Amino acid sequence: MKYLIIPSYRVSEVSFDQVRETGPEYLRYNFDKTKTFIKWESDTTPDCVNNIVGLGQTHWGPYIRSEFFEELSATEWNKDPIDDKD
Repeated sequence: MKYLIIPSYRVSEVSFDQVRETGPEYLRYNFDKTKTFIKWESDTTPDCVNNIVGLGQTHWGPYIRSEFFEELSATEWNKDPIDDKD
């Protein structure tokens, strides 16, 4: 499985028949809704992924599974850290 993190505004460029997600309503977003991700199983990179990647640095990845889950452990994808200033 390969994973690509993309800005939310690029979701309209995803061909959902080429990736594992079935539609934009099934995507998981980071907390501020500025990023999401797509995944695919094929050894061949889907055309929509090539198009997104080909437009420059408006993506993160592609990642393999272990790299991707490390990225998802970041604060922006999980609950905000507890503020211990009190």
